[in-house]
Amino acid sequence: MPPSRRRPRPVEDEEPEEDSTQLEQENGNGSEEEQASGNEVSDNDDPNRAADEQLAKKLVRYALSCEYSRTPIRRDGIKERVLGNQGRAFKRIFALAQKQLRTIWGMELRELPVREKMSLQEKRHAMRSNAQPKTGSGAYILTSVLPAAYCSAAIIPPSKIPTLEAEATYHAFYTLVVSVIWLNAGELSEPKLMRYLTRLNADRNVGSEKTELTLKRMERQGYVVRKVDRPPVGHEGENTITWHVGPRGREEIGLDGVMGFVREVYGESSDDLEKKLRASLGIKKPREAGTEDADGDTVM
Repeated sequence: MPPSRRRPRPVEDEEPEEDSTQLEQENGNGSEEEQASGNEVSDNDDPNRAADEQLAKKLVRYALSCEYSRTPIRRDGIKERVLGNQGRAFKRIFALAQKQLRTIWGMELRELPVREKMSLQEKRHAMRSNAQPKTGSGAYILTSVLPAAYCSAAIIPPSKIPTLEAEATYHAFYTLVVSVIWLNAGELSEPKLMRYLTRLNADRNVGSEKTELTLKRMERQGYVVRKVDRPPVGHEGENTITWHVGPRGREEIGLDGVMGFVREVYGESSDDLEKKLRASLGIKKPREAGTEDADGDTVM
């Protein structure tokens, strides 16, 4: 069961590209006229276009390297590590890199959603301030754009770094945790989360790693958000810890991934299962073709 936007596996062994012109010269292919015409075209090429292509390739390499460690690809990082003094060309270079990623690598850069206001204090502060809400987070991740038929684990297996088994275990664990949080209206208390993990014998260890360390790694990488609510000043009481779905969890796994995970666990889909899934995830039943809307118009 692959999530709807399965995390792509970055290339681990990349062969250097050879220059086709050099190969033709070494093999004796191409007449002198062809070589002369090729040089003429090269001389007349737009140097700015060639420079943009090189920067786009540099951005692709930077994105692939970040994906290994699941580090968000931030706009500021792109300007600093890729563009340098060409920061104003961000949109142009980004579009060229997207084209290369889609046509050659079968991936694309997708912007992570803005972190939601969770606490009452945060929501009140947002309402009091007159600042315009952010429309983008300025951070991106790589996601696959391959058809669903090619996103199976047999075709895109987990990365071999650190090991295939460790990566597959981690992938399964964070998909499980994100799904459980989402199925509980997007918020799960820490005691309830630990009860779920205890039933799965995963409350202490996940593979060879401590569960606490795995959860911290998930939090650092943006799959989950751990929120601590402290009692007001002057009031006694313990801190309340809740877990929420993080921006990477929303983009990489998504609702489709959660529904696919549940269907895989139960073995088959049924009307009763689909009804409960939609109720748990707050999804309205899709409108059937040919039904009428509120205005009496037929919806196809």
